[in-house]
Amino acid sequence: MAGRLVDRNDLPGPGVDAAGRPVIDPTENVKSLTEAAVRRLDDLANMRTHYSDRLEAQRSIFESRLREADRELRKAESDRIDAIRAVDVGAVQRAAEVSAAQAEALRNTVAAAAAAAATALGAALDPIQKDIADLRRAQYEAQGQKAQVVETRASAGSVYGLIGAVGGLILLAIAVVGFVITNSP
Repeated sequence: MAGRLVDRNDLPGPGVDAAGRPVIDPTENVKSLTEAAVRRLDDLANMRTHYSDRLEAQRSIFESRLREADRELRKAESDRIDAIRAVDVGAVQRAAEVSAAQAEALRNTVAAAAAAAATALGAALDPIQKDIADLRRAQYEAQGQKAQVVETRASAGSVYGLIGAVGGLILLAIAVVGFVITNSP
């Protein structure tokens, strides 16, 4: 039928299938399938966007909770370390108090020992000092007796000297008298 014009009226009516339903033009069928596929792709894109947004929101919530949990863990760890430090500081302070108490007890013990030693030394030195005082007194008495003996000796020496001098004078007088008598005419 080349070259011949086809009149629309010459065309047979719409085609039907074996069940008697009208047969759809494949072009229309392709268009409707394409539209359905595009709608499905649009729906999938919308769902992807929707779920992506929800996933991003959930991720944001999760990260926020994770940061909060991290802050809480850091705070708990900081509090734990602070508690350990407080215990350490308390232990150091307690050790300082115990050390100060021990130093005070030692100081008191040393003071008591020094007082006891001073008392014991005083008790030990008293007889020695008494003996020294007795020795000094005896020495002074002995020196006094020696001085008395020396004075007595000096007195006796003076008396002997005086007696000697008087005797010498008497002898001199006798010699002079004897000389005068012998030389007298």
